[in-house]
Amino acid sequence: MGKFFDDISENHAEWIKKQKLVFVSTAPLDPNGKVNLSPKGYDCFRVIGPNQVCYLEMSGSGIETQSHLQENGRITLMFCAFESGPKILRLFGRGTVLRVGTPEYQTLFTSQYTPENCDIYSAKGIRSIILVDVYKVGISCGWGVPFYDYKGPRETLNRMAEKATKEQFAGFWVKFNTTSLDGLPGMRHETMGEKWAVLSSEDRKKLNQFKKLGGGKGGKWWDFKYLMENAVSVAVGAGVGTVVGATAAVLFMNKCA
Repeated sequence: MGKFFDDISENHAEWIKKQKLVFVSTAPLDPNGKVNLSPKGYDCFRVIGPNQVCYLEMSGSGIETQSHLQENGRITLMFCAFESGPKILRLFGRGTVLRVGTPEYQTLFTSQYTPENCDIYSAKGIRSIILVDVYKVGISCGWGVPFYDYKGPRETLNRMAEKATKEQFAGFWVKFNTTSLDGLPGMRHETMGEKWAVLSSEDRKKLNQFKKLGGGKGGKWWDFKYLMENAVSVAVGAGVGTVVGATAAVLFMNKCA
């Protein structure tokens, strides 16, 4: 039988501190939108107080959590025991995105993370701190969760980030983090330039569809200058497509005749 609490007790906090993995779930308001569920590793999670927690968010190929929180703030965090006694702990809350480089981010980062207590303290790929105000804590048995042995963190993400420059991260954010899968506004950062600020809702929908198709070379389809520079290629491509389509239609009609 599950139990619910109005805040995070000291025992809850101690147990959370021992866990190596947290699952983060968010969703858009649109009933047809995609519910997101992301696993977070590294030593990124902190219990700030009885009703507040946070975690460092690394750069990745998606931006669902930020997009959903910026729209509606709803978030659920889940921990589960993979060793010792069974337990599942959920934190229900309202989340806020503290963008890297802002005063709010820097204040919280300084108070919660140090080189001694955080294995990604110096990571170049951090894009925000997700701050969560917790209004309910849920505990359930976890009898169906299997045992797993923890071997250590994967270093691939940090190694990749170390090779990237600030400008390259900005380009990555523009290409992959500008909108959610459902077209909601995503990453917002001044290093991304004007692109993220000028996109209309219709542009975001097109960008979302463009990403689903594979992104193209550089993902600059909304850039007027880019289109002009490639006008000839576009025209030639359209012409070839028309000829191929017409030929196929004629052959099909001849076959049916």
